[in-house]
Amino acid sequence: MKIETYHIPFFNADSCSADCLVAFIDFAWLFDATSQSQAGEIQKPSWLAHILNVTPSLSASCSESKHLLISEVPNLKASRLLLVNTNKSNSIANCTPDEAHKTRNMLARQATFICSQLDELNVKSACVMSPFANCQAYIQALLDALLFASYRFKAFKTSPNAQKPTSTKRLSIAVERDELKPDIARALAVHEGKSLTRDLANLPGNICTPSYFAECAEALASDSSLLTTEVLDEATLKEMGMGAYVAVGQGSEQPTCMPVMHYKGAADPDLPSIVLIGKGITFDTGGITLKKPPGMQNMIYDMCGGATVMGIMKTLTALRLPVNVTGIIATAENMPDGKAFRPGDILTTLSGQTVEIISTDAEGRLVLCDAMTYAQQFNPAAIIDIATLTGAHIVSLGSHASGLMSNSQALSSALVEAGESSSDRAWAMPIWDDYQEPLDSFAADMRNSGSNSPGMITAGCFLSRFAGNTPWAHLDIAGTSFQYGKGNSATARPFSLLLAFLTQYSEKPDSTWPLSPVLY
Repeated sequence: MKIETYHIPFFNADSCSADCLVAFIDFAWLFDATSQSQAGEIQKPSWLAHILNVTPSLSASCSESKHLLISEVPNLKASRLLLVNTNKSNSIANCTPDEAHKTRNMLARQATFICSQLDELNVKSACVMSPFANCQAYIQALLDALLFASYRFKAFKTSPNAQKPTSTKRLSIAVERDELKPDIARALAVHEGKSLTRDLANLPGNICTPSYFAECAEALASDSSLLTTEVLDEATLKEMGMGAYVAVGQGSEQPTCMPVMHYKGAADPDLPSIVLIGKGITFDTGGITLKKPPGMQNMIYDMCGGATVMGIMKTLTALRLPVNVTGIIATAENMPDGKAFRPGDILTTLSGQTVEIISTDAEGRLVLCDAMTYAQQFNPAAIIDIATLTGAHIVSLGSHASGLMSNSQALSSALVEAGESSSDRAWAMPIWDDYQEPLDSFAADMRNSGSNSPGMITAGCFLSRFAGNTPWAHLDIAGTSFQYGKGNSATARPFSLLLAFLTQYSEKPDSTWPLSPVLY
């Protein structure tokens, strides 16, 4: 879909030649002849008089409606007019995080309805106006909602009708003030990163392999002078001593690798980077500890952490955000065969610590722990890993919030704040010493899985043992990164949270996050 932006005041909306004009307006203002002055400088277009003339008896009921679709409005070039009732002030910046969250949810619902209507009406071009939206955050949220709702993943559909991602080929965004155009440009850059995240996550495991991840990382680097990519192949990982990482993929015909991307956007290229490590298990059978068949097809989404990191790197290059970020994709395929690692095996990690394998289905933490040790060489300001790690996260927090664990109260608080500001929420969980005991092993330094323990927290406790003296945070996104039971349903979370955090860091590059117990 082609996206265009224009500076067209609502008063001149009759000049829009799209098939459908979509206008976000306050119906109370629209149907109240005395409310002209309450709208500030927004002037009612002359063609709105036609609506008031033909629907005087409906004014009272329409004012309470959510949408109003009108065909063939005189003096309006667009063949259809879709009015969307805002019903409230369009402010996000000057309200509480909870109020902003509700507004974004409202926009998401409206955008879903609009896109379904445009598809149903077979609209080829649409122009969206929101005359009361003078808030930067609102404009970005509105566009984000529209672009998110318009996303379709039909790359493998073969019927002529299904091949179309959406019926709408051109979407025009008309802003009331010309100075809002940069906000739209930012929203489009965010959309590109989110779409890449969702595309990768929705790909089947026979297409999106570890090698495919590597190719994507190299392609990103070729498109930007700010990004370099190095791919560590399986032989290199083995030679370096990543015994846990390599073990996960040794039962697969697909070679294991680890793409490492360095984004240098800060004025000082030596400024410590934020390291993002994404779990990229492109398909997870559970290995020898085989998963139960129902729902196993959802294991294509076990690489959503890696997909999120890839999308973030793409958006960073587009925005040229002044921050240094290293993105690591901890990718492998977990399959059972005669070469697969087994329950009872003892593996030696890159850190030198040994791990007794209790379950081969607790594989994500094995690639992550070696990637975390590897990342220490960059002397990062912080390490954040992102992973669809545990079903226990879904039980604990459902799909509303990602699970957050950290060795730094300050870092945890910063990520929670970023989640609140972006409506991509995370909820902090404790990793007290009390939770470490289930990982004790009689034969090795630790087990990779506890028994009769809170699985999400135990997984975080395991990873905490590889953080060293670096501020570290873990985001469990098993319940937020895709919608269970729905095909092609990747959400791109926690993309927005991470981008908000990196944006905040770029504004305060001297930020530090001291190690401390996380107390809740």
